[in-house]
Amino acid sequence: MNSSEDNSSFKSFSVKGSFLFIQIDAKTTLKRHKSISKRLAKTTAAQLTRFEILGDGEGVHWPLLDEDISADFLINYEKYQANNSKKAA
Repeated sequence: MNSSEDNSSFKSFSVKGSFLFIQIDAKTTLKRHKSISKRLAKTTAAQLTRFEILGDGEGVHWPLLDEDISADFLINYEKYQANNSKKAA
């Protein structure tokens, strides 16, 4: 997990095909493609579906891939992309 200052968490998490579904609340579910992570982008469907929820929805861990992704990153992916674009400029 990145920092103790983010309070992001999700209610549920699931994988269907190449997509990650992050349910934040009763009305909001986000859909992210596995390409949000270089490691996940290279996985098979079987590997992608073998995950563990960290804490009370603070993140997801893929033990076979040694990959952890925080809820903050999954929920606020666009914010991280904007920050990376600014650094590259």
